[in-house]
Amino acid sequence: MISPVDSGLQAVFERLKEEGNALPDPSEVGIEEGRAARARYYKYLNHPDGILAVDEVSDVEIPGPYGPILLRLYFPSSERNVPVILFIHGGGWWTGNIEAYDQICRRLALESGCAVASLEYRLWPEYRFPVPVEETMVAANWLFKQGSERGLDPSRIAFCGDSAGATLALYAGNELKHTGSVRALALVYGVYLLDVDTQSWRDLGDGTYGLTVAQMKWIWDGYLHGSNFSPTDPRIAPANADLNGLPNTWVMCGDLDPLIDDSRELIEKLKKCNVEYTFKLEEGVTHFVWMWQRIYERSRNSIAEGAHFLKMNLRQS
Repeated sequence: MISPVDSGLQAVFERLKEEGNALPDPSEVGIEEGRAARARYYKYLNHPDGILAVDEVSDVEIPGPYGPILLRLYFPSSERNVPVILFIHGGGWWTGNIEAYDQICRRLALESGCAVASLEYRLWPEYRFPVPVEETMVAANWLFKQGSERGLDPSRIAFCGDSAGATLALYAGNELKHTGSVRALALVYGVYLLDVDTQSWRDLGDGTYGLTVAQMKWIWDGYLHGSNFSPTDPRIAPANADLNGLPNTWVMCGDLDPLIDDSRELIEKLKKCNVEYTFKLEEGVTHFVWMWQRIYERSRNSIAEGAHFLKMNLRQS
C-alpha cells in the first residue's frame, strides 16, 4: 500500500508552487530551460534566511584529466587534522553544483563535527559518462595524498552523496575500501541500478511523486549517450559491484521515491556481503528531500541523522 505524502512535505510542494519555484520536467522542456529553472530553485533553497556559519570555507582547484576540478572545503570548528566527508551532489549528472549544495554541506559539517569536501564534477551534455566517475576518483585520491596539507586526516574518510551523487559515492567508496581509510558511506536516495522497470518505478514513476520514468530515461540517455557500456557496469550501477569489505553504510530513501527498489536491491547485496548497514526508510517522503532543508524539518532531521552516523564512524578509534 502506498503511503500518503507527509503533510509537511505537501505544504512544501504547495509553497514551491505558489512562489513560482516548482520545477518543470527537463525531459519535456529541454536542458537549457531545465537548468535555468534549477538555478532559480537552488538559489531559493539556499540563502534567503542567512548562511549557516562554519569556521572556514575555502576553494581548492586540483588537476584533473579534463581540466581543474573544484573542491570546496568546510571546517565546522578550528580543529584541524580532522576527519573528512567527500560530498558528491546529485542532479542527474546534468545539473547541480557546489553552490546548490552549500547549505547542505554546511549543515553536514556542523552536525558531524567533521570537515566536508564538496565536489563539483563536470556535467552532461558538455561531458558525459565516465567523466563524473573519473573526476570523483581524482578528488578522492587527492584527499588521500594531499588532504593533510589542508588540515584533513586522510586516514579517516567517508563518502556521502544524494541521488546521482550517491551512485558516485558508492562506486568510489567501494573502489577505495582496500585502503583501510574509508570508514563509512552515507548514501541518500541513490541510483544503484540501470533499470526503470522495477516495481517501484511502475508504481511511483508517473509524476505524482516527482520523478517520472520518462525523466529517468532522458537522464540515462543523456549521460550515457555515445558510450560503450554494460548495464551492469559498477560505474553506472554500483549495486552490481563486489561489495565485500565495504565499510559501515547508511542508506536512506523515501518510500514514495521511484528509486526505492534500487535501495532495496542494494540492501540485499549488503546483507549477502555481510556489510554492516543501516537502512532508513522515510515514510511519506519522495525523492530530493535533502534539498528542502531550509523549509522542511524532516529534511534537516535526516541530514542530522546521516551526519551523526558519519561522526560515529569517523570519530571512533
